[in-house]
Amino acid sequence: MSNFIVRRIASIAIVIALAAACSGCAAGAASMVSTVVPMVAAGSAQVIGSQVAMRESGGTGASKDDNADKCDQLLRVPPGVEEVRKNKDGFIESRQWKVSENSGGTAWMFVRTKEAPKDGWQPKPDIAKLLFNPPLYQVLEPDKPEYLAYAPADVVNVSDSEQFDSMTGAFGSGIGTFKWRDRSYSYVLVKELPCFKPAPEK
Repeated sequence: MSNFIVRRIASIAIVIALAAACSGCAAGAASMVSTVVPMVAAGSAQVIGSQVAMRESGGTGASKDDNADKCDQLLRVPPGVEEVRKNKDGFIESRQWKVSENSGGTAWMFVRTKEAPKDGWQPKPDIAKLLFNPPLYQVLEPDKPEYLAYAPADVVNVSDSEQFDSMTGAFGSGIGTFKWRDRSYSYVLVKELPCFKPAPEK
């Protein structure tokens, strides 16, 4: 048998051995990923239930200049949006935001209830009952507010689907889930509101 054929057979054997080894590694890696990063599939929604990078853009969401279609979708079918923070005493507070069109154009505005102070911030003592996964308390850093967007994870109708698509398009993929009124929601945190600027606080 010529040296060329021997080398050829040896090369094929090495390739086969490496392929077998890599397939074993892949299976092991897949098993590890499924254990460390559980995924919740509900309808078309897939939510990563562990702490992961907010977005490659640094947690700022979509920009209007680069993502006009996503921003239009956000305006048509906005997800729920709240600004959340953990104060120095360790308590979580929040205030709600919505996209609004006025004479000055489209802007984010916080919604102040009658009971809320002028800046809109209110304590949320019952937030632990919403079963955040990962826990919101652990994700937030003290005195560093973030914007929490949420949409139904158990998509059951067109409105749910559009709201979920609007959230992921403008804010990014969900990092976790919570439950409210027996429904599962996907949530994502960003450092800045996407698409439109916040209106000046009065």
